[in-house]
Amino acid sequence: MFVPAIISLLYKENDIWAFIISALFTSLFGFILEIATKPVEHSKEIGRKEGFIIAALSWFGASLFGSMPYLIYGVFNNPVDAWFESVAGFTTTGATVLINIEHLPNGMLFWRNFSQWLGGMGIIVLAIAILPRLAVGGMQLMGLEAPGPTTEKITPRIAETAKKLWGVYVLLSVVLIIFLLFSGMPFFDSLLQSLSTLSTGGFSPKNLSVGSYNSPLIEAVITIFMFIAGMNFVLLYWSLRGNFKKLRQNSEFKFYVFINLFVIFVVSIELWSTIYPSFLEALRYGSFQVISISTGSGFSTTNYDIWPSFSKWFILLLMFLGGCAGSTTGSVKIIRIMVLFKRGFQELHKIIYPNAIMPIRVNSKPISDDVVSSITSFFLIYVFIFLVSTLVVLAAEDLPILTAISACAASLGNVGPGLGQVGPIGNYSDLTIFTKIVLTLLMIIGRLELFTILVILTPTFWRK
Repeated sequence: MFVPAIISLLYKENDIWAFIISALFTSLFGFILEIATKPVEHSKEIGRKEGFIIAALSWFGASLFGSMPYLIYGVFNNPVDAWFESVAGFTTTGATVLINIEHLPNGMLFWRNFSQWLGGMGIIVLAIAILPRLAVGGMQLMGLEAPGPTTEKITPRIAETAKKLWGVYVLLSVVLIIFLLFSGMPFFDSLLQSLSTLSTGGFSPKNLSVGSYNSPLIEAVITIFMFIAGMNFVLLYWSLRGNFKKLRQNSEFKFYVFINLFVIFVVSIELWSTIYPSFLEALRYGSFQVISISTGSGFSTTNYDIWPSFSKWFILLLMFLGGCAGSTTGSVKIIRIMVLFKRGFQELHKIIYPNAIMPIRVNSKPISDDVVSSITSFFLIYVFIFLVSTLVVLAAEDLPILTAISACAASLGNVGPGLGQVGPIGNYSDLTIFTKIVLTLLMIIGRLELFTILVILTPTFWRK
């Protein structure tokens, strides 16, 4: 919080005290926790139950403390709105209850996007990288926060892996700032846009998001980096080291490329035949929006809510897609979708050859039945939570069904904007407090991959 305070100081704005007070209070609270939880000489490794509790409380705590600057400065008078905005930041959802973003001081604008950047790679991964104490049981903690069914290590030491992942993250962020500057975007906007693009967050310093710049070059640069942010950062690390073999042989990455190119082509063809006079113009808006929604970035360059129904439903389906495991994206993830497809084909094959043994393979390696079962359970629970939350929102207030469906899908998938009232030119400000709380909880549940939160709610978890 001292970082946005420096921004406020540089621009001589009066929101500096909101960050200083928040930073001091948060530091004091952290110091008290540090003293209260001082480890004994022979500390035990963090167990599974402790890991779940630490992961859940870390994210709830970060979002609660992160809402303080909004309340102290007076951006929101309602604590629920401040919490909603904070959670939308840290979980990289990008949903907002702000009506006029551009009237905020630069320090507050920076805090919104900076919180997304911190949450993109993960606040626990950052803690593991800089706090030696968390290296004990660090793999356990990192696995609970990292997006995807498995957690990959670059080095045997988990702290070193966390540092290298953050190194790739920082490097790409700096490179994007440079590209945006050369594309004609002002420096401060380039800084904020980089923070929210690499985190696939979606917060923008402009009310009309990326569309306010009306620049094909800027849109192309952001599209490419959104796509990169949707890749596995372990693969990105090896690619930056010159080892492209891992990238070429990765079946999840190839499926990620294929499905995005396919949807871009289909959507662009329809937009060309219905709205835009040239295919290049249709491709410009179609490709940006497809990548933005499929990676959960949530930026917009046009009001896709007025697109034909076919393209709008494709946009809605993309909210359930996500990027690769180990990326900064939310939602189901490409690898789970791929395994579910293979599981379906496996069952069809078994109908014809009931005695055949056909293991499901990813990257030419067989996946255990336990992993396949876990992925299937994840998808079923994901759909169940989505359906139940949609019914709850519809029961809580009078909303068009498409608005309720897209709001829940966008929140659970950490996408941000939905359709209708919560679409690219709307926001979540007019929803009731109850609905905002429901959607806020969906953001946290989705960011922590369902099980981390849901397992704590089971009676079995609390038994000794």
